[in-house]
Amino acid sequence: MNFNLASPFSRRARSEPERTALWIERQAWSYGALGRYAQRIASWLSLRGTQPPTRVGILASRTLETYAGILGACWCGAAYVPISPKLPAERLACLFDRTKLDALVVDPWGLDLLSPALLQICPSRVLARACNAGTVARAADSGVHIQTYDELPPFDAADEPRFMDDNALAYIIFTSGTTGTPKGVMITAGNVRNFVCSIQQRYRFQSDDRVAQPSEVSFDNSVFDLFNAWEAGAALYVVPANQLLGPLRFLQENAITVWYSVPSFAVFMQRMKMLRPGALPALRYSAFAGEALPHSTAEAWQSAAKGSIVDCLYGPTETTVVCTGDRFSGEAHVTASRGIISIGRPFPGMEAIVVDPAGNVLPPGQQGELAFCGSQVAKGYFADEALTQARFPMIDGRRWYLTGDLAYQDESGLYHHLGRVDNQVKVLGNRVELEEVEAQLRAASGSHTVAAVAWPMQHGTATGLVAFVSGASTSLSDVSKALKQRLPSYMVPARIHELDAMPMSGNGKTDRKALARMLDENLL
Repeated sequence: MNFNLASPFSRRARSEPERTALWIERQAWSYGALGRYAQRIASWLSLRGTQPPTRVGILASRTLETYAGILGACWCGAAYVPISPKLPAERLACLFDRTKLDALVVDPWGLDLLSPALLQICPSRVLARACNAGTVARAADSGVHIQTYDELPPFDAADEPRFMDDNALAYIIFTSGTTGTPKGVMITAGNVRNFVCSIQQRYRFQSDDRVAQPSEVSFDNSVFDLFNAWEAGAALYVVPANQLLGPLRFLQENAITVWYSVPSFAVFMQRMKMLRPGALPALRYSAFAGEALPHSTAEAWQSAAKGSIVDCLYGPTETTVVCTGDRFSGEAHVTASRGIISIGRPFPGMEAIVVDPAGNVLPPGQQGELAFCGSQVAKGYFADEALTQARFPMIDGRRWYLTGDLAYQDESGLYHHLGRVDNQVKVLGNRVELEEVEAQLRAASGSHTVAAVAWPMQHGTATGLVAFVSGASTSLSDVSKALKQRLPSYMVPARIHELDAMPMSGNGKTDRKALARMLDENLL
């Protein structure tokens, strides 16, 4: 089957060109207007011949260029590669060098990052909405041609999105690698088609929905927002960066009907007492994924959004955004001893198993590594066949993805997430799951914003643990006393620090490495 991510958008641009497709930077863009930009970008990308480009980088964030560039890349049949402008120059150089992009779409922030050193390794074709003559000249000295939107080919109404085979790459999302080198997850058009179909069946989005987009496009949560909104002919509302921490006002002022994010947003809003009963009356669907969803936070959100369905979703990037779900609205399925909502059951076309280290399938009730097989499982890792074979093995004659997540299936068929297999540490020779320590920290402190790190490290093993809490409802001395009552001595953190806010990684999760650096540099 052929499927281009831009095809639903193109159809809507023809049938309802005046309908709002994108709200960004306090401006609404219609399907017709944004579609014309996307088609012109696609024409520019294809200028060098009949064969479309293979990979197009999007070095932009929360600007028109971000979304027009993504649509344009998809339109011409290329895989888009979102790259965060927040990355340091060394990381950008690594990604440019590895991906060998055919072209790059930038916004003003991304354009400013193209230093003389980066221009030496960036694609030879760069598209910017506007650019001064000096920057164009400096780029030309490095063999890079910067073109502006004013120079794009004219709009061609007859040019439709290029058909793509199910196995063609739709996008490549880079995630952190355990070796320190980012992993490029390759997602196909078929993967996205099946994901979008599952989401549309689950939620029944409508053309009058307003879908918030809090995530950066370099985080695969954004795929949920973009392509499900445009599949339904709905409007995508990009949350401004200065309203991300507490988006209540944005949700209310724009009458947002669909919200999807990591639970950290909801936890913060709960702690800041923003989730008052009935505070979010316009919401129809609320979904959370990427982290554990605390039961109390789900309850608080449901109280604030009384007319909304609340879902706990789960899925690594390698399974195309999310691939399981448990509907909180109604009966809550709480993971025993952890106070979090279960991750539910697999989507249509997906299967889940729990395996032991030897790859043997474990029965319900036994803990092991969670694995997935089916239509949303990624093609593999870009330019890393060894890692692809290791993480996507054949089990009983079928190709599975090993998530690295610890889980079990209960007797009713629901799956429960227990943390990372690789977050198990040894403290003085004893095995410790950091998630278990954090569960007790949440209970003792009354806060869901907690973290534990193994520190200090000596020769690959830890001599102790250090904990961090934000927004505790009790004193740290009382928290420590409670932990001593609930945990073996080797699992009790030697120190507990209170922070105003936890450092977050680019995808909105607690950054444990940043916490460890704070300890190493004696910043606490």
